[in-house]
Amino acid sequence: MPISSNFYCGVCHTSYYMTLRDLLSRIEPEAIPFPFSRFYSWLTSTRMVRDYYESVAGQVLERVTMGRILDIGTGPGRLPLAIASKNKYVHVTGLDLSPDMVKIASGLAAKKGVTNVDFKAGNAGELPFGDREFDLVISTLSFHHWKDPVTALDEVYRVLREGGEAWIYDIPRKVNPLVWADMKKRYGIIAPTFMHLHTFTEPFYDEKKLREIAGASRFKTFEIDYRLFSYRLRLYK
Repeated sequence: MPISSNFYCGVCHTSYYMTLRDLLSRIEPEAIPFPFSRFYSWLTSTRMVRDYYESVAGQVLERVTMGRILDIGTGPGRLPLAIASKNKYVHVTGLDLSPDMVKIASGLAAKKGVTNVDFKAGNAGELPFGDREFDLVISTLSFHHWKDPVTALDEVYRVLREGGEAWIYDIPRKVNPLVWADMKKRYGIIAPTFMHLHTFTEPFYDEKKLREIAGASRFKTFEIDYRLFSYRLRLYK
């Protein structure tokens, strides 16, 4: 899919819209608190999001066949569980700022009997890990919550081993309407509509801003590609 098809032209934004975006970026919480964490857990259990996580898990396991993986903004831990349940030679750590999310994720792991995962509470801007601990760092649908994304990416760089990569998946500021129409045909109205409405109320990034953030970090090589309704910012150490 061409880059231009997924992103909205910046000149089309009104100054009011930009002001609203700035406001959202300031008041948007980094953690999803209880009881909204329970709603988010339900959303991630829908077939649309499960299929999305399965797609990401497949990409991850093509890249890492053994070693350590960190998932930042893990929510209820469904992506780490999808990865770890398919390969016993990887260990996936899920990190989330919300203690309730960590509780939900740990409970799901215990229920499914997946032992090569663990979950911790923590902040992307101050990762509670040593230098060069992980082979791959991933994040899905969380990047727009990070209050200081450049500092957070520098932290990701720090905890990555030499030759490691970071894959940041999130929704672009404007998604091609045909993508949402296709998702509704495949998955019904509720989950795709909620995700679509989400793009009007959250401070997501456009391509220009993504490149600006990545270029200001310690990562000097990166690229952007796309999967379903999201982009992947792929950063190389």
